[in-house]
Parts: sequence; structure tokens; C-alpha cells
Amino acid sequence: MPDPGVERMRISLHERRLRGRLPAALGALLSALPVICAAAEFETPPVLDALDLAGGIPLVGENYTIAGAVPTDGFMATFTISSPFGTFTASGPGMLAVRVDDIRALAALEEVRNDEQFQTAAAETARSTAGGLRTLATHPKETLEGVPEGVGRFFNRTSRSVRTGLQKLDDVRHGNAPGAAGAPASQLPGGSDAPAAAAPSGSLPGAIARAGGGVAANILGYDDQRRRLAKELAVDPYTTNPVLAAALDDVSWAAFAGGLGFNIVTSMIPGGALISATSTMTDWVWDTPPGDLRVEIEKALLAAGASREETDRLLRSALYPLSAQAVLASSLRALDGVAGRAGVLPLALSAGSEGQARFVVQSLEMLKRYHLEREVLVEIVVDGIAFGRTGSGAVVILAPVDYLSWTERLDAFLSRFDGDAATSHNLVLAGRVSDQARAALERRGWTVEEESVLGPIEYPVR
Repeated sequence: MPDPGVERMRISLHERRLRGRLPAALGALLSALPVICAAAEFETPPVLDALDLAGGIPLVGENYTIAGAVPTDGFMATFTISSPFGTFTASGPGMLAVRVDDIRALAALEEVRNDEQFQTAAAETARSTAGGLRTLATHPKETLEGVPEGVGRFFNRTSRSVRTGLQKLDDVRHGNAPGAAGAPASQLPGGSDAPAAAAPSGSLPGAIARAGGGVAANILGYDDQRRRLAKELAVDPYTTNPVLAAALDDVSWAAFAGGLGFNIVTSMIPGGALISATSTMTDWVWDTPPGDLRVEIEKALLAAGASREETDRLLRSALYPLSAQAVLASSLRALDGVAGRAGVLPLALSAGSEGQARFVVQSLEMLKRYHLEREVLVEIVVDGIAFGRTGSGAVVILAPVDYLSWTERLDAFLSRFDGDAATSHNLVLAGRVSDQARAALERRGWTVEEESVLGPIEYPVR
């Protein structure tokens, strides 16, 4: 049986040891409390005042009104714009400016469509269109011999368009859109947009015709008229705004098939609606036929290390209009020599909405500009998003977010960098950051730059 005196001595010694350790343990716990609390006390993304986010765009203008309350999701802000042409949403101030320009262009095109001369030409279009396209279908060789292009260039342009059209056709037949391959789409901000990749509705023949890309009309010159009109109005010829796309189609088709003529159409547009686009945007997307543009995009993607299958899927993706593909390809070309740039393609193909696709394009454009204007990047890393590493060992994240809040999702993303060997961690934001998110980031050693001049951009490039 243990000696009671010896047992009391053992217990007393153990208590003294615990008391000696308690201050150190308590100190460690207290020092960790700010980090523990910061991780636990996430904030609800706020609803912000449109006036603070709109980048100087008036909330009420000719033919539009922007709602004053702008909800955010921790990364992106969603504006709502009312107009006589419908209600539109826009993710971020950059897209807001695009949609306001869309409404300006729609008002101008509406005036053209109300012109008596245009209405006469539109009526003539209905009679002449079927005959012209029937000639192409029944005498393709004779029709194509009249196309004023070199045979090689025509073949490259048409073969790429036909290849893309056939792949879209296969997607339509099987109810498929280019799907995920790589990082989960849920990791990309911008997922609130309605997916644009659904198979076209209506009959299969109609869907096939749309999937074919209008190759016949492009050969005959219609597409050139449409791109010239879009350039005069300073809007994207490959816009994903269905209302604007339909208006461009109507007016361009009357000018082309109705024999109205481009100069006559532009003379009907109110003077205030015309913009000298060449001073504010790149000409590449406007001035290059879509077949030639696809060939250039294909070359850039393959040169960057993308596979043939990835290249084909991006070229036919409904989430990336041709203008967005051109910006993506241009950024990859400018990052020539930077390791890992081919990894952007699986990330791009993982997008599940147009908003996520736009986030990928804008992130890469910001990385390109950082590489060219600030510090050379030696590697592009893809881990949920694409970010850069510099020769000095720094991690650089270029994020086209509107308003960054401290959320569980952001905390989980940052934890990937805890304890890594980077010499510094840098976050460059196109928009703003909440006070709580900034404090949490700085506690973890991140430097934060708000409202950076490096981005974001919309396409065509402003």
C-alpha cells in the first residue's frame, strides 16, 4: 500500500509544475486569440451604394437607371440597370460601363430601325436573302471563286471556322457544352451569372444552323458589315448581350442583303451615338474577320503549350466570346517565356458561367500587365485561380474583384500559403477591400494594393 505522505508529496510537486507552466501556456493562448477570433468572426458581404462603386458613371442617364443598392458576394458586386430595352445586370464597374454603352448603342440602332429608308431595305432583305444564299448552296464553286482573297488565307480561315462549327454541331447533337477540365469552377469568383453554355433551344436544324457560325454569310461579306457597325458604335461585335446582338444583326443584315449600304446606315445614326473607337479600344477584334481571328487565337494557344483538344474546346466555348478569346490569347502571347502559362487553359475551361470566364480573362490580363510594367514573372501557378511568382520568390495575386470581404472562402484560400517559402505575399486588387479583410490579410503577412491601375479590363480592350 502506498505511503500517504509520499503520495501527498507527489501530488504537491505535480501541482507546482502545472502552476509553473500555466503562465506560459496562457500567454501562448492569448497571443493566438486574435488569429482564432479573426478566422471565426467572418463578415457578411455588404450591400453597397452604387454611387461609390460606379466609377463616375451617372446613376441616371439617357435611356437607363442604375439601382442604388449593389449586393456583393465577398468578391464581386452586381449592378442592376433598367432601360426601355430591358433590365440588365453587370458584374463590376467595368461591365457596368459596357452595359451602359450597350444601351447607348441600342438607342441609336432603334432610331435607325425606325427610319423609313431602313424599313424599305429591311423589307427587300426578306425577298433577296433566300435567293443569294440558295446560289451559294447550289453553286458553291462559282460563288467562292468570286471571293477576293488569297486561296491559302481563305482556306485557313474557312477550315478553322468549319472545324469549330462541326465541333459545336456535335455539342448540339449530344446536348453538351465544353465542360470542366481541371480546377473546380466553384473556386472561381463570378459564379452568380446564369450559365451561357446551354444548348440552343428550338429545332435541331435551327440549332445546327446557329452552331455552324454563319459561314456562308461571312463569306459573302455580311460579317464585315456587322463588325464595322459595332466599331462605329464602340461595342463588342461578339457581345454576349442578346438584345444588342439581335439589333446588330437586324441593322447589319438590312445594310448587307437589302442593298442599303454601310455609309447610308451610319448616316442614320444620331451623331452623339458615334464614338471614335480607335482612340479608346484596340482595332484587332473589329478589323479582323472572325475566321482569321480564330486562326491567330489557335496559333497563340498552341504556342503557349495548350493541347489541341484544349484549344478546340476554348474556341467553341459559349462562355468565351471571340473577343474574350482574343484577349486571353494576347495575354498568353505577352507572357512568352513564363513557366506554367499553359496551365491557364484547364482553369479557363473549368468556368461554369460567363462571370467566371471573364474573371479568368481579366486575371490573366492583369498578370500580363504586371509582368510588362512592374516586375518580371518567372512562373504562372494555377491553384483555384492563376497567380504569379517573381524571380525574387514573391507570390503576386492579381485579382479583378470589386469588393473583398473577410469570408470563410477567402480564409480557406489564404491558408494554402501559410508557411510557404515565398519571400513576400502581395495582393493587387482592381477594387476595394473591407477593413476587416485588410486587417486579416496583414496579420498573415500580406501586402494589399487597392484600386490598382493594372486592371481590370473589358473586351474589346479599352
